[in-house]
Amino acid sequence: MKLFQVHTGFYDPNISDGFYEGHTNIFVCAKDEKEAREKVKEKEEYKKFKMHIDGVQEMDTVEGYKIKLVKS
Repeated sequence: MKLFQVHTGFYDPNISDGFYEGHTNIFVCAKDEKEAREKVKEKEEYKKFKMHIDGVQEMDTVEGYKIKLVKS
């Protein structure tokens, strides 16, 4: 499993009548980018705000520290 940051965009009608695009990052564990996209698209938040995916990035290091996923 790998950690992915999925950058999503959406238009919230409650903020400036939905004129501006908002963004959020959703983190998921998946075997590859395709599976990460599929997992995010199943989340209630994604569906509720009719989000779209702007980008996906595998996260394997942060500031020189290696990320190791351990099932808990």
